[in-house]
Amino acid sequence: MKNKIILGLTIIMLLAIGAWTAYGQQKKSSVISYEYAVLYDPTESMSMDDGINKLNELGAHGWEIVGIDRGKMYLKRTRR
Repeated sequence: MKNKIILGLTIIMLLAIGAWTAYGQQKKSSVISYEYAVLYDPTESMSMDDGINKLNELGAHGWEIVGIDRGKMYLKRTRR
């Protein structure tokens, strides 16, 4: 009798673990993709205030600066 109870509890426990594992694997991770742009530094080609305003405008549209090299700015943002 005691062996049947232990066997029953073991089976229930294994089914619960299996169900938990299967549920966890069904969740899909969201894939984030980016778009990139290269832009000449607007603070060099415009007045400083106009260049900063341009950068603020780009930031408002989701662009982030990821690198600067020889007057070029490399930007990225998540795809829409």
